[in-house]
Amino acid sequence: MRRSMILLAVIFLVGASSVQSQTLRVGAQGQKALLFNFVGLNALNLGAYSTYVNQSAGIGAKYFLSDGVAVRGLLLFGINNHTTSTTPEVSDNKFSFGIGGALEYHLPISSSVSPYVGGGLQFMTSTETTNPASFKTTQSMFGVGALMGVEYFFNQSISLGAEYQFGLTTGSATATGAADQSQLTVGFQTAGLTMAVYF
Repeated sequence: MRRSMILLAVIFLVGASSVQSQTLRVGAQGQKALLFNFVGLNALNLGAYSTYVNQSAGIGAKYFLSDGVAVRGLLLFGINNHTTSTTPEVSDNKFSFGIGGALEYHLPISSSVSPYVGGGLQFMTSTETTNPASFKTTQSMFGVGALMGVEYFFNQSISLGAEYQFGLTTGSATATGAADQSQLTVGFQTAGLTMAVYF
């Protein structure tokens, strides 16, 4: 994740130095963009069974239904395999997958900055297996709520956005030989950073 943040900072600085002081035409009806999410959803935060699915990445798309109103969809995924050189050798394999959708309402753009508000929902599941003990943990999470964020446009084609979500999240976890867990959370959650490529 640290490498991704450094890469984003470099892209941001290079792009910012090339932005002209002009009003960009973005958020018009029919505009489309590919989305690349670098942080993903927040961790499920289910006690000792959390598998830190916030390490996932994602890819998706955005489409403007009308001027300033966009709908987006995102697929999130993460793989983390770790092996410890012990006797016997211990391996820890994590996999996460999720989907999400949202509706965005963009406020009038000022120079290269476009703030927006909206609402959305998301679902994510993750599995962690530890061998040779064959200890398996499965988690799932569903969330719905409001969001607010901002997109910074380097030029007409590329933007970097960050947002916060406020909503309700419910999750559950099952683990080999342990009692099931469930949790209901209401509050702010980070949604991550997203780079958009418009075409």
